Amino acid sequence: MSQQHTTLLQFFATWCYPCKVLTPIVNAVETKMNDQLQVSRIDIDQEEDLASRFHIMAVPTLVLIKDNTEIWRHTGVLSEQELKTALGSALSGKL
Repeated sequence: MSQQHTTLLQFFATWCYPCKVLTPIVNAVETKMNDQLQVSRIDIDQEEDLASRFHIMAVPTLVLIKDNTEIWRHTGVLSEQELKTALGSALSGKL
């Protein structure tokens, strides 16, 4: 079985309260799903070019990349269970 490269991009800003709410949720999901994906945290104020490339209009925004293709995106806060369910569906191709 080939290992697929899957990354969850977490776009945030240090001044963003919802981003601060979402971070521990993403951390918990990262711990539970670390065999399926890695998480990259991107501060939109530090990485303006990357945020622009991904057309980030609001934070927090999560973008799931699998084999260099965006397969899922969500803007706003979700619960740990909602995030795990969405990621599981995206990774299994059920979206």
